[in-house]
Amino acid sequence: MASSCHEVEVPGKPTETGTALLETATGTIQGFAPLGQIHQHLCAFHFYADDMGRQVEAHHFCAHLNEDVRQCLIFDGPGAGACLIGVEYFVSEPVFLTLPDEEKPLWHSHEFEVKGGVLFMPGVPGAVERRDLEKVCRTYGKTVHFWQVDRGDPLPLGLPQIMMALTREGQLRQDLADCTHRIAVLILVSHLMI
Repeated sequence: MASSCHEVEVPGKPTETGTALLETATGTIQGFAPLGQIHQHLCAFHFYADDMGRQVEAHHFCAHLNEDVRQCLIFDGPGAGACLIGVEYFVSEPVFLTLPDEEKPLWHSHEFEVKGGVLFMPGVPGAVERRDLEKVCRTYGKTVHFWQVDRGDPLPLGLPQIMMALTREGQLRQDLADCTHRIAVLILVSHLMI
């Protein structure tokens, strides 16, 4: 089953049994407090600030630092084999308004994404999703992608890229929307079978 709309061939040999055992041991011994704070999965679509035709599916796994700031790890898909491709910081509008004027163009509003249905919480019941997305709608995001999976790059290559969000109808490539929907359905079905 595909875990992303942008499959990449990551170089390297398969994880060996010894490495897997070591990971299990260190995973039991060490703490992962920052990762343990992640409580939310949002799916959206980003485009490159300098090329709107290049769009990617972006699965955000987010933690609140406080009521006004969230930080999200961005993966190219929701599955176990997904690649970490970037980060996004969300701030409330009051915090955004305090930013220096030269900083503000690097941020984007989430209002259209939420109201247009292109930023959503996969698998979350509508009433719960609406409650949180009312807050997200009034936030701004600064997004940096390190791995350009849409080019098929096998690793994070080149300079990090500032990403932007959709701001009006007709911007999202239909093939990307369709692919994301297919993957979401496959994952939902696989969870129901467990």
